[in-house]
Amino acid sequence: LFRRGRAVNTLLFWVAFFSCLLTMYALSSWLPKLMMAAGYSMDNSLMFMLVMNVGAVVGIVGGGILADRFHLKPVLMFLGIMGAIVMSLMGFQSNTFLLYILVFLAGAASIGSQMLLYSYVAQFYPLAVRSTGIGWSSAIGRMGAIVGPILIGGLLGMNLPAYFNFMAVGLPVLITAIAVALIMHDNESEKIGSIEPAVSKA
Repeated sequence: LFRRGRAVNTLLFWVAFFSCLLTMYALSSWLPKLMMAAGYSMDNSLMFMLVMNVGAVVGIVGGGILADRFHLKPVLMFLGIMGAIVMSLMGFQSNTFLLYILVFLAGAASIGSQMLLYSYVAQFYPLAVRSTGIGWSSAIGRMGAIVGPILIGGLLGMNLPAYFNFMAVGLPVLITAIAVALIMHDNESEKIGSIEPAVSKA
């Protein structure tokens, strides 16, 4: 993972996985509580959770379609930036219909990005180290999945303004977009993956 000029990109993938899973699990674990802290009822908060998961389905399918047309990197960057913006806006009081749209987009951005990251890693690494690359990226990401709910739970316990909590949830997915933007491409992975084993002749 750290040979043939892949070290920087490997670390960037780890950052992207860590921050994306941090946002995804923080949002999935604490969205009802975050909405209640922002002044909404329990019934509305649970409905927001449903809308977020519907958005996740659309984000995964739609993101895959867009990635086939425009490549994974720009789609991941777009989803990360969009996620950071809509999650930050969720912290400000607005009409319920607009808030449902923001929650829908937040689910599409956070969970959609995570699914596309797996495809991006699989495309980047040559076949010989592909499983190792995916495994390490996923393992680092799971650390973010642990940190995320703990971090947001701590922020909620501090009784900070609602907009600050939502900005804290959205910031990591922006970091994901930045990490993906910094990943550099060349044809090395394709060249390595296409090397045929030598056949010895008697």
